[in-house]
Amino acid sequence: MKYLNSLEKFGMRLGLARITKILEDLGNPQNQLKCFHVAGTNGKGSTCATIASILQAGGYRVGLFTSPHLLDYRERFQINGRQISRTDWQKGLRLVRRAAEKTEPQAGRATVFEVLTALAFWYFAQNKVDYAVIEVGLGGRLDATNVLTPLVTVITNVELEHTSVLGDSLAKIAREKGGIIKAGVPVVTAEKKASPLKVIKTLCRRNGSRLIIAHTKQPLVDSRLKLFGPHQKLNALCAIQAVASSGVRVTNGQLLRGLSSVSWPGRMQVLSHHPLTIVDGAHNPAGASALVAALKQLYAGRRFIFILGMQKDKDTRAFVRHIKPLAKMIIPVRSTNQQARVMIAGKKAQSLKGALAQTVGTDRIITGSLYLVGDALRLLDVKI
Repeated sequence: MKYLNSLEKFGMRLGLARITKILEDLGNPQNQLKCFHVAGTNGKGSTCATIASILQAGGYRVGLFTSPHLLDYRERFQINGRQISRTDWQKGLRLVRRAAEKTEPQAGRATVFEVLTALAFWYFAQNKVDYAVIEVGLGGRLDATNVLTPLVTVITNVELEHTSVLGDSLAKIAREKGGIIKAGVPVVTAEKKASPLKVIKTLCRRNGSRLIIAHTKQPLVDSRLKLFGPHQKLNALCAIQAVASSGVRVTNGQLLRGLSSVSWPGRMQVLSHHPLTIVDGAHNPAGASALVAALKQLYAGRRFIFILGMQKDKDTRAFVRHIKPLAKMIIPVRSTNQQARVMIAGKKAQSLKGALAQTVGTDRIITGSLYLVGDALRLLDVKI
């Protein structure tokens, strides 16, 4: 942990030079894996979890690498739903640290995400998983995970986010996310907006990649999907199409079991029903819109207290506009993450602990970032 904390201060630095050198020193474990590679502004984690659940129901040994974590780094590394053991975590971190420090003179100091990505590839290769489901960290083209040639590429959707890094238009962001498209590898997307979809189509043509657009005519999803909200239907459709396009054999019965058993904490997660407490990791306007749609569908006519905490690079005013019609009150709070906002929509953020105490016995939604959700789960003593 001290090692990872020492890297945090260097922040995010996209690029493939460092991860390439580290993986070479580790023997390129990513080349031993059959992968599903998933990018997108929203829903990529849920899509990854659903792909993994379907494959596991099919009888396969499945690695799952996602980010960020809610309570513990080890959540990011799972095989058939079980987190990496402390022993393997410590062993893997030592090996990756050694490789990172060895390559530092040529490639520079590794980032936290690069170290974790290398550890995931090493761990899954060591454990000889049948398939690995890999979530992109940020963007795609220059993301540390983009050293794979996967069975299938998924781009869930494209929205305006991280514009200072990925570009200030949907088309520019689509090009960055589409940078994970590989020659001849099928691509699945639920994106429907003209501008980003045109970019994705162009990149598919250039790479000779078949494009599959996830459609809504899939009754299996409605009947069996365990995750809540209309947006999760699209994520599940992406997952179903990804598995179908991969050539992996899964029966309809196994598909149904996978859909009905998928678990993805922190996303429309109901902690209590009476009174209602929900945590949701929505962190941008599109996520807020999906959250509101889910609440309207599940709790028609009800209004809630929103406990809202967001990161510095997020559009808080647009987020608030989406949730305001359902809000009895919005309480701005600050998570423990160092990039958490101090001011939210012109109001000073208070402590989450105080907001939780203030709202005991009320219907409340805790949202705005996965970092805040993690803090809430910790304070409420919820295990995942």
